[in-house]
Amino acid sequence: MRHRAFLAALFGAVLFSACATGGDGAAVREPDGASRLRVAAAAEASGQTDIALSMYGAAAAAEPDRAEVQARFAGALARSGNLVQAEEVLNRALARRPEDPALLSQLGRLRLRTGAAEPAMAVFDRVLARAPRDVAALDGRGMALDMLGRHAEAQASYRAGIALAPENMAIANNLAMSLLLSGRPAEALLILEPLARRPGAPARVATNLAVARAAAGDPVGGRALLAGQAGEADLDAIVTNLGASQPSQPGRS
Repeated sequence: MRHRAFLAALFGAVLFSACATGGDGAAVREPDGASRLRVAAAAEASGQTDIALSMYGAAAAAEPDRAEVQARFAGALARSGNLVQAEEVLNRALARRPEDPALLSQLGRLRLRTGAAEPAMAVFDRVLARAPRDVAALDGRGMALDMLGRHAEAQASYRAGIALAPENMAIANNLAMSLLLSGRPAEALLILEPLARRPGAPARVATNLAVARAAAGDPVGGRALLAGQAGEADLDAIVTNLGASQPSQPGRS
């Protein structure tokens, strides 16, 4: 249970880079709906959570049958910590569209946020049974497998997603963190170093790079990346927990 709790916390802190990506590129038929979603996304990105939720909620209320809009509202609720309300939104939408992949993927990610890895994987498997090339489901399945300690299988799922979407930073980041969790920091660095240099790379990639450097034996380089963001004790605690969660990995530096 300690291992599972640590992994759930780690995923919440540094691994869930894909949570905001599902359905963001989907077209919206009505100009008003498109405007609401643009404002909501911009507000969330700038930290204005209340405005974002208000706009996502308005868009969801205006288009109750648009699964991607409902999924985005539920995702925003989950990211803000409103997990019960997020599940209510998803359940209502799934009653209308029980096999919609966007809704199911959000449900799976909601399960991951609560540490329910097995139920989450069941949801992602349900999506992949119908759509084996669904990148979001491959990514989510990888996260569930990582939480279960099945890192080799998780990495296979991430790699399958990367083969389909090679420019997807989120799934590449998650593969790197899976390698780190399985005691392979040098391999994680090979992914995170170029990823952190990409334009638009989120701040959490730099955080993950710092963790990987420290785990690979370069704590000074790791702390330099976190200057002004996190204290030395935070980095040390993460690396210590990574070691405790993987005691049988001989390849760990």
